[in-house]
Amino acid sequence: MNRYLRLLALFAALLCAALAGFNAFIDPYGHFDPPKISGVNELPLGFNHRPLLAKSLAVSELAPATIILGNSRAEAAYDPQHPAITLRPGYNLAIGGAGLAMLHRYFLEALAAGGLRQVILALDLTLFDPAANTADTSLDTVLLTDATGMPAGDSRKWRRLAFILLSGTTSSDSWWSFTHQGKPVAIYGRSGLRDEAYDIAQVAREGGPRRASLRVESTFLASTLRDVESEKFRASYATTLAALQEIVDLSARHGIQLKLIINPIHARQSYALDAAGLWPLYENWKRDLVSAAQRSPELVSLWDFSGVSSCTAENLPTDANAASTMRWYRESSHFRRVLGNRVLDRVLGRPDDGACPGLGQRLEPATLAAALAEQRAALRHWVETHAADAAEIEGLAKQYGRARSGQ
Repeated sequence: MNRYLRLLALFAALLCAALAGFNAFIDPYGHFDPPKISGVNELPLGFNHRPLLAKSLAVSELAPATIILGNSRAEAAYDPQHPAITLRPGYNLAIGGAGLAMLHRYFLEALAAGGLRQVILALDLTLFDPAANTADTSLDTVLLTDATGMPAGDSRKWRRLAFILLSGTTSSDSWWSFTHQGKPVAIYGRSGLRDEAYDIAQVAREGGPRRASLRVESTFLASTLRDVESEKFRASYATTLAALQEIVDLSARHGIQLKLIINPIHARQSYALDAAGLWPLYENWKRDLVSAAQRSPELVSLWDFSGVSSCTAENLPTDANAASTMRWYRESSHFRRVLGNRVLDRVLGRPDDGACPGLGQRLEPATLAAALAEQRAALRHWVETHAADAAEIEGLAKQYGRARSGQ
């Protein structure tokens, strides 16, 4: 019996070693850096299934000096290797579908890793949607800090290591990563930046930018930022704003440069906010952002690229040709890296190439009222000169019960 048990233990140990070796070699989350073989483990495709885990591992390994935080708009558009980002290493810590609460947790994780000197936080109003800020218990298994930013103990580090070496979940991700090396899937680089090629191809599969734009606009109007007059929304908004204020305060305490960027949303998205009756909330949100930035004006700056300008008003292709592409946008919700580069140029003081006149301005208490008035006027002008687009958005707003009174 003892011999049998010894053999059984040896078999179990060999099985664990083989499983750990397989997962470490395939390395689906890009953590172990094994020898790369094209078609086998060259691409860490586990990012497609578990970006929360993969990006937390990267933060622990890199201890980045610069991080980029945001949702899906930021994860493919803002390059942490942009020439104007001189505080290296940089890492794109943006996560698709994230709310501000999740970005706050990842900020704390990067801060605890040590070395953080600059944060670029890409904002839009959807980050404050209560649905995007519900408690996510999965973060307590992938992050090494707790909700207050304190280290959660060595036991969590060892549990996470055991998970990425021995779990069935990781083994499944390793096999998927291995079998999809040559297939059309999203690719994440070592800097955390999502390659936009897959998403552009997805737009083509949907029938082109116009159809894809109608889809994202319908999704927004159907489910995002509803019941904004409710007490539940007000409470959630206050909690989310407090999380942003803590990011500002902690950045100031640690001498971190914080760049707050309001993303360059397309004019159609701006009008969707207006058509849904959200414009007063939108302007009040910007006022709250200005107040938050003023908590530490020496280290924190707020830039607004959301106004209607030549590039943010790029016309959608008039046809439904799947092969059509846009220069600055994939569709009306997501801007491309070529526009993201110009945003970073402006924020980080790199010379402007003049390709996007009127793109972006710094918001401060003294300039806020004029900036908001200018943005209202620019949107009215866009509506007057893009009647078909405006009517399309208004129709969607009515379809989903979001039309403002009098529309």
